[in-house]
Amino acid sequence: MDELREIPDRIKDLIAPYLEANGIELVEIIYRREQPGMVLRLLVDTPEGIRIAECEALNNYLSEALDQNDVMGEHFVLEVSSPGLDRPMKTDRDFERNIGKEIEVTTYEPVDGRKTHEGLFVGMDKEKIVIQANDVSTVIPRGSIAVARQRIKF
Repeated sequence: MDELREIPDRIKDLIAPYLEANGIELVEIIYRREQPGMVLRLLVDTPEGIRIAECEALNNYLSEALDQNDVMGEHFVLEVSSPGLDRPMKTDRDFERNIGKEIEVTTYEPVDGRKTHEGLFVGMDKEKIVIQANDVSTVIPRGSIAVARQRIKF
C-alpha cells in the first residue's frame, strides 16, 4: 500500500458528503513528511472565499471522522486552510473562478514576443486562455503556461 497516495484518496471519500453539504471545494490534499512529522494539509475554498470558521468546522469534522474510521496509521498534524489568493491556477476550476479578474501569466516560450503577460482574464477553453490589456487581446495556449496567478493589487 502506497500510504502517501492512498490516504488522500480515502480522505476525499470521507469528507465528500461534508464538502458538498457545505458548498466547500477541495482544492488540494497534501500528505507528506515535514519537520514535525507527517502533515495532512487540506486546502479548501468557496466561491465567496473560505472563512476561518468554515476551516475550523471542517477540521473538527475531519478529526472526528478520522478517529472513528481509523484512516491514519501514525501520528500526524492536520491543517485545514485557504489556498491563498496568490496560489497558481492549475485546474479548469481554478481558471474558471478567475474569469473577469486580473491575472499574471508566465509562459515557457514567448507568446506574442513575451513570456510574461498581465491583464484581464476574459475567456478560456480546453486549449487556450484569453487575457486583455490596453484593448489588446492575447491568446495563450494552455500548454504554454508555466505559471498563472490572480494578480494581487495593494
